[in-house]
Amino acid sequence: MRRLICAFIALGAFALAAPGLAAKKAAPAENHVFDLDHLLTLNSIGDPVGSRDGRRIAFVVTAPDTGENTNNADLWLVDLTATGDGGPGRPVRLTRHPKGDTSPTFSPSGDTLAFIASRGAGDDAKSAIWMMSLRGGEPWAFGTYDDAVTEVAWSPDGRWLAYVKLDTLPKRVNEWKKKKWDHVIEDERLQYPALWILDLAAPAGSPGAKPRRITSGQQYVWYLRWSPDSRRIAYLVSPTGKPDDTLLADIGVADAVNGAAKKLGVVGTGFAWSPDSKWIAWASGPDRTTHIFKTDLRVISASGGTPLNLTANFDEDASTPAWSTDGETLYFWSEQGVTTRLASVPRSGGPVSLGLDVRGQTGTLVRAGDGHVAWVQSQAMQPNELWVADGAGLAGRAATVFNAGTAGLSLGTTRVVQWTSSDGAHVEGLLLRPPNAPGAAPLKTLVLLHGGPYTTRYALGFESGAQYFAAHGYQVFMPNFRSSGGYGTAFMLRKRSDWGFQDWADVTSGVDFLVREGLADARKLGVYGGSYGGYLSAWAITHTDRFKAAAVLAGAVDLAAHYGQSDIQQYRAFDFGGPPWETPENWRRSSPMTYIQNAKTPTLILIGEADQRVPYPQAQELYRALTALQVPTEFVHYPREGHGLREPRHRADQFTRMLGWFDRWIR
Repeated sequence: MRRLICAFIALGAFALAAPGLAAKKAAPAENHVFDLDHLLTLNSIGDPVGSRDGRRIAFVVTAPDTGENTNNADLWLVDLTATGDGGPGRPVRLTRHPKGDTSPTFSPSGDTLAFIASRGAGDDAKSAIWMMSLRGGEPWAFGTYDDAVTEVAWSPDGRWLAYVKLDTLPKRVNEWKKKKWDHVIEDERLQYPALWILDLAAPAGSPGAKPRRITSGQQYVWYLRWSPDSRRIAYLVSPTGKPDDTLLADIGVADAVNGAAKKLGVVGTGFAWSPDSKWIAWASGPDRTTHIFKTDLRVISASGGTPLNLTANFDEDASTPAWSTDGETLYFWSEQGVTTRLASVPRSGGPVSLGLDVRGQTGTLVRAGDGHVAWVQSQAMQPNELWVADGAGLAGRAATVFNAGTAGLSLGTTRVVQWTSSDGAHVEGLLLRPPNAPGAAPLKTLVLLHGGPYTTRYALGFESGAQYFAAHGYQVFMPNFRSSGGYGTAFMLRKRSDWGFQDWADVTSGVDFLVREGLADARKLGVYGGSYGGYLSAWAITHTDRFKAAAVLAGAVDLAAHYGQSDIQQYRAFDFGGPPWETPENWRRSSPMTYIQNAKTPTLILIGEADQRVPYPQAQELYRALTALQVPTEFVHYPREGHGLREPRHRADQFTRMLGWFDRWIR
């Protein structure tokens, strides 16, 4: 199931909490709970890339700066050969700049990094290619560019540097914008990111030393990956780059020498080259018209042809793979209930085998030149860190300790719970009990509903928001309702046009189970969620009064209006059997606003003012209705924020405001 079309995101990406708050001092030693300061300062890790010899992994660490109210991305490096205590050497910070550094890529010798940075001064400063020696010294600018460079990739043999650069806007357009002639024509794109290649071996001043533009016209390019033999570069390409057009993405392949480029004619997603440069593997759906689907692992000749589906008989989604060193096996992470296992399948086809169980949540496998692999992983009691293994298929070890501050805290404990839903189906979820809570006492409980909805789930990873509420005495129940990933294709695909029905029955039957088992206090229940979880929270307040309080974060409430307001329409029209004017009853039936007269639950409504996925009017409509019905409500919207808050002060306000709301109504 493709990830972007389901664009509702899980609340774990919404870190929430106190007005204008700079991070407070660390909690005193006697406290030892996961508090606001811990939540706000968790680091995230991304973009791991290995050197050709496999000795080093470079990656990006994004750290919240609560003082400046920003998030700063810098480059780090771990040397896999410098071991200590049985693991990799201590990570080294390579850059420290407030504007952020991204897209690291190694030289063939592994002693130099190219990356993307914006280090110019003034309003017209644009991101560009920078380089730095790993032997020491300051980074230096590499070349000059007339517009922003967004991605860079160094070929394994060192001869070529490929990059993505935005088309140059005509001078008159820039001048008009500065004079506030900045009207926007919907769906008009004035700049497309194009692929360029530079021959680093060409003599200075020669025609060959000039960068060559490879793609042109209305093509949106990203995700550059060189073939191991450096003869070709592959990339993702879309005619629009719009979130609603992810099924139009393709995989392009360009010849480094002559620049000849072609598309493979597939539904493009993240991919990986085989070690012999003959094959490209990726995970995608079947075609460009089916918007909700099982994701299969496919392999195709880099020259084109008919793809081979390697997981057609595997009843779970596949994910972006990593190749074995000999190119005979592909490895990928497979969601299995609330855990994640490493799956493998022969390149030529055959049964899928399940191996390593990480008992956690993982990111994409990334293969280094010598066979080492890296990925980002979290577990229930451990936030994200970079993990490495000596080869695909082997057990890994943590290579970083960026979020080790949680190790000394008293965290909530997570258990797996299972129950039977209204139609007899078995459903699973997670129950996070507060620190030091008795094993079986009924507790005040918050029901946390995930986003997506398709393929998203709660896994045995670190849930920072849930831990925050657990530290303040709340049990958090996270049900994997119908449409969640990890429980087979039929469970995930579910019945079409069924928002709010079987999924909600799965949730309520889970709450009933907790109450019967003496784990949840039926008199002290709350509900909240973000995106699709926000939608289901709005559904909750219009279908039951069992919850004492609710929080709706970026939740759609009027689905027909949402179709026209959001930046995604196609998958929803597919889900509901047609657009609102063709199947109006389907959209009305699943809209919380249809049942708003039933609402009695005190409801907090939160949204970003720049949210394109679930735009501001959806939250405003819910607020106006609840106010008219005299239901206790509060509506908070955050300037500049999109679908999920990024600014630390907004996140701080959101979390503390939610805690205060639940404390007020759940007694």
